Amino acid sequence: MEYLPTIRQLAYLKAIAEQGSFIRAANACNVTQSTLSAGIAALENLLGQTVIDRSRRQIRLTPLGQDVLRESRMILDHAANITARARMMATPLSGPLRMGIIPTIAPYLLPQILPALQDDFPLLALQIREEQSADLVQQCRDGALDVIILAFPYDMPELESETLYDEHFYLACPQGSWPNRATGARLKDLDETQILLLEEGHCLRDHALAACKLQPRRSRDIFNATSLQTLIQFVAHGYGMTLLPESAVTWGSLPAGIDIVTFAPPQPGRTVGLAWRRNHPQQPEFAMLAETIRRVTKLASGR
Repeated sequence: MEYLPTIRQLAYLKAIAEQGSFIRAANACNVTQSTLSAGIAALENLLGQTVIDRSRRQIRLTPLGQDVLRESRMILDHAANITARARMMATPLSGPLRMGIIPTIAPYLLPQILPALQDDFPLLALQIREEQSADLVQQCRDGALDVIILAFPYDMPELESETLYDEHFYLACPQGSWPNRATGARLKDLDETQILLLEEGHCLRDHALAACKLQPRRSRDIFNATSLQTLIQFVAHGYGMTLLPESAVTWGSLPAGIDIVTFAPPQPGRTVGLAWRRNHPQQPEFAMLAETIRRVTKLASGR
């Protein structure tokens, strides 16, 4: 019988490649560093070649190591599919589920859905990671995340998706600054130089620009914020106005000094949805997850 690399050895190699160090990889795998090193040494003895270049301070894979890593990811993904299918047959949405979510959704949506998920799926061990859209899509493609929640439209050709809910944008202004709140705001009346945006990389920035047909201006760059909460504070202190998603208005806590103005039709907005790798074995479970989220968000928004 031919001796083959073990799942554990391949998992060790993948962890080293992702973590960039033996210590962090061992922690990620919940083993000692000596155990992980021994596993890699056994893999190299089996192959008769080194897979990690140890001649430099920074951990790097050899050309063969890169080839083995690509195959390892596919093998580990298939192995995970086997256990996921078995677990799903026994109890849907039980065990660990790695979910990513973008920062402009997480603080508003998670408090709404987490209690319901715990009630509906008590054996679900949810592991949540908050990152920007590009990072989440990449991690989902690579198998580091099972499912992600982000705002559409977003280019992700290798992933499948399902809509959770649509939400409008509202105009957030310094208190008393909008001339007539009763008639609402019109997109053509917006002053581009006064619109504050998140920094580049946040999809909410792109969606706001697209929805309002605006172009980014250098005069606004000094106010580009890294979080929606920072942007809200800028508005509260009179530095300008911004667009807020409905979830931030309905489920968030806005400070004093801000007026929320509804847009006159057609109201700009965005779609929030769930995405996962194509042909993922837990796709039926993701549909159940989506249904719970839709039920809760519908109740919470009063629709």
